[in-house]
Order: sequence, then C-alpha cells, then structure tokens
Amino acid sequence: MAAVSREWYDALRHPKRIHLLAALENGPHTLEELVDTIVAREPVERDEIRIELVHNHLPRLADHGIIEWDGETACRTVERSFPIADLSELLEGGDRVDGRTLETLVHPVRTQLYAMLAELDRAVSVETLAAELVERDIDSLSEGTEARLALYHVHLPAMTDVGAVEFDPRSGMVRGPNRSTPSTN
Repeated sequence: MAAVSREWYDALRHPKRIHLLAALENGPHTLEELVDTIVAREPVERDEIRIELVHNHLPRLADHGIIEWDGETACRTVERSFPIADLSELLEGGDRVDGRTLETLVHPVRTQLYAMLAELDRAVSVETLAAELVERDIDSLSEGTEARLALYHVHLPAMTDVGAVEFDPRSGMVRGPNRSTPSTN
C-alpha cells in the first residue's frame, strides 16, 4: 500500500471512476462497454456518459497511472491494492451514498479499514485494527498508540458519520458494513 500516492486517492473520489475500475478488474474494456456499464447503473443519456468518460474520468485515471487509455480501450495498470470492489458495492447503496461518503472513505487509512471490516462477520476491537494498520504500514501509522488515537478520534467517527461502519467508543468495538450494531452491554 505504501506505493499508492495521495493523488491516486484523489483521482478515485468519484463514483463513476470507482465503477469504471470495478469493471476493468475483469480485463480491458472498450469505450462502448464502459459506457454500457455506467448506463446500466445510472439513468443518463449514453452520449452524456461517453463525453464524461472521454473528457474527464478516463483521462484522469490514466494521468495517475491507474489505467491505460488509448482513446478506444482501457485497462488497469496496477495490481489490486485498493478495495475497488468493496467501494463499488457500497455505491450500490443508492440514496445513502453521496459525494461526502466517497470523500470520507477514499483515504489511505479509511479505505483499508473499510476493506478489512467488510471481510469480518463479527465486531473487532480498535486495538486489533490499530495493530493491523501498524503491521501494514498504512499512511505512516508506525505506533499502536498513534494508530489507536487516530482511529478513535478521526477515522472511525468519520466513517460512522457516513454509515460505513458501526463504532461503539465505550466498548471500543467496531463492525463493518451491513453488520449488527456492536453490543454495549
């Protein structure tokens, strides 16, 4: 994860770009196939989507080295080091997902937290998450205390505010997306 720059995350703060990358996980796609992918998700005119893809989204992803784009075909250029499928699935939530949600989750620490928690079917302690972040050397979190404080006071409250996780600060337990609320009894 250390090779991914903050600018890379900035390029991903748009739902269409997340959906494009999710489609490209299965291999290269033509422009028309990508237009079909977006049109299937949004009630928008094909020509409007084509213009957005050609003049905004695909060049932006290519400029950051995330995809190769030759004007007709796009393909991913990086290994899956970013939980695109998890974010794409979250975006399927419709009304509850907005620009603020992506702005919150597309962050070096929060994206990894979201992916880690999405894999679990139980609550996990903040201490366990902090240790995992330190072990993975995510976003310069090199000490457990530093990671724990950042989780308690910055990352988990922000993720809770957008409904991405459930966090009980009293018990120090966190649950991932679509899980039952952590018990506080």
